Amino acid sequence: MRTYLHKMLVFFAILASIFLFFACSNPEQEQGVSSSSSEANEPISSSVIVSSSSAVASSSSVPTAVSSSSEISSSTSVESSSSIEASSSSSARLSSSSSGVPIVPFSCDRASLESAVNSYLAALEAGDYTKMPLATGAKYYENDNTAKQKYSGGKMTYDKEVAFGEGLWKTKIKPDFHRNLLDVQECATFTEIIVANTSPQYVLGARLDVAGDKISKITLVVTKDGDWGFNAKSYLSASSSKREDTVWAAPGYIPREELRAAAYAYFAYFGDKTVEVPWGIPCTRVEGGMSTGDGPNSTCNIGVPDVKVDAAGITYLADIDYGMVVLLLYFGGADSHMFKILPSPTRYRYIHTLTAMKQSDYQAPK
Repeated sequence: MRTYLHKMLVFFAILASIFLFFACSNPEQEQGVSSSSSEANEPISSSVIVSSSSAVASSSSVPTAVSSSSEISSSTSVESSSSIEASSSSSARLSSSSSGVPIVPFSCDRASLESAVNSYLAALEAGDYTKMPLATGAKYYENDNTAKQKYSGGKMTYDKEVAFGEGLWKTKIKPDFHRNLLDVQECATFTEIIVANTSPQYVLGARLDVAGDKISKITLVVTKDGDWGFNAKSYLSASSSKREDTVWAAPGYIPREELRAAAYAYFAYFGDKTVEVPWGIPCTRVEGGMSTGDGPNSTCNIGVPDVKVDAAGITYLADIDYGMVVLLLYFGGADSHMFKILPSPTRYRYIHTLTAMKQSDYQAPK
């Protein structure tokens, strides 16, 4: 019996040795399986940028940053990642401001640019610039009504840099109405903001530049009581009327260069009445609150000054999907002229202007 047990122990020892030999004969393969498994379960770093030709083609945007809680399980999810929207599937990449407005990593598509504006509006209402995602070294400008028209580095200067937390940031501002122009090519926005039912009253024109998934620059045209034509309640009544707002919100694709040319023609006409301008009828012009009327025969070709405006001092943004273009310039003060242009044939429908110039400082052209 003892001999039998001894033989069985020897037999199992031999089997165990054979098993261990084969198990250890390919350590690299075993190590590779372990590493692959670890990588599959490891969350993607927030610095990972996902891009693909199909994603770019479908969204016309720059690659979208993926948050640390997102995972990619297949090539299909990689290709569709640029179209992730603020839904339950992307809730991990959303954060919220104190006002509850979701903030997503920004890129240069319409949804992201609109989110950038929403974060700015939430910060404005809270009186706290930290409520929006700012790029390192972000700049903030408010118009300087005492500035003189001058060139600096080949560009016209009409605003001054203000430290975040200073200027309007000292006041909580609750907008009654706003309208966005989104320029996906420039990765920038322009927003008309009307504050008419709280004190002090403002009508603001805010340009946001977006870079590296954050707001890199804010340039603000600030108009208030005493500025050219200022009347916030009249401006609100005109801008938020059902008729006007419906037209502004109507899609109207116009090529970028056509929008730019149409807007620039407006100022070229000031100094040269032979310039062809796409005047439309009806067309309504609102200046700070003053309006030329919105009847069926209203025109914007009224009260146009005879003064030469240097086009070199004008910058612009364009929203080609909605036929909107804004010109930013120095015109006695920081100024914005935003146009709603209708296609086929191209013609003006609405022009909204803000000029941060005291009405008492106005001097008629000689």
